[in-house]
Amino acid sequence: MLEPMMEMVSQMGSYIADTSYFPVLHGIHCYATSASLRSQQGALEFAHAHPLASLAGNLLIGNSGGVLTAAALGLPLIAPFGNAANTLTAVFIWWLVYFGPGDVVFKAYKFKPLQMLMITARETRRCKKILDAVNVAAAVANGRWIVLVLVGALGGCSGKFLQATEQSLRKHTSDISKSEFLQISFVTKASLVISTVYVLIKADVVSLTVPQGLFLCSAALVAVNLSMVLAGLPDPFHPIANATWRVVSIASKGPDAEKQGEKKDNKKEDNKKEKSTD
Repeated sequence: MLEPMMEMVSQMGSYIADTSYFPVLHGIHCYATSASLRSQQGALEFAHAHPLASLAGNLLIGNSGGVLTAAALGLPLIAPFGNAANTLTAVFIWWLVYFGPGDVVFKAYKFKPLQMLMITARETRRCKKILDAVNVAAAVANGRWIVLVLVGALGGCSGKFLQATEQSLRKHTSDISKSEFLQISFVTKASLVISTVYVLIKADVVSLTVPQGLFLCSAALVAVNLSMVLAGLPDPFHPIANATWRVVSIASKGPDAEKQGEKKDNKKEDNKKEKSTD
């Protein structure tokens, strides 16, 4: 029973791998990126006052995966903008989102069924981009597994790192409180995990083929994102991060810190009991 199922998974993964980015996946990505940036406070006013700067920011974040991957591997930074069809499509969609007649295109972005379709397409594209970044890194630094994992993750979450820079330039501030380095998002965590899975598959540590890994990662990422958006579920990595931080903080402070923490917890419980009796 397992073999036919894995064969079907392989076929679905091969179909995803062979699916072209242009025009569907690329167009949905450009649409979601421009609409997400426009949703930020002051973005529309900035676009009307400085259209070229707004367009440049949208193009940079839309191609951030290719730009940061190229920067990490010492490749030409302009290469992601070399495809004329992709770039012109991104420019046209940016114009529709910011200046389209009746603001219909931007309003459609908030339609829930459409969001579900875009999430499915975007997260599938993200998994493909992570795999592409791992393959590019393997051609440059094969055998350096940490490099492959980090570059692969950049292929999926680079937009999060550049958004803080775009906001700082747009608002003329140097506020880094929302930087991805300080507040790691679910996208970055998931990209690291998926990149690690791909690298383990390439190293023959995990007994899966690349198409199988691509489909399973895509399905998991789509399912988690849909549950977070539609059902309001929290980041599934939060419990792991909190548990890890508690272990690290206790280990760094020693056993006395653990005892003090237990005493504080006991005091809080005693205070609650006293308040309830009052």
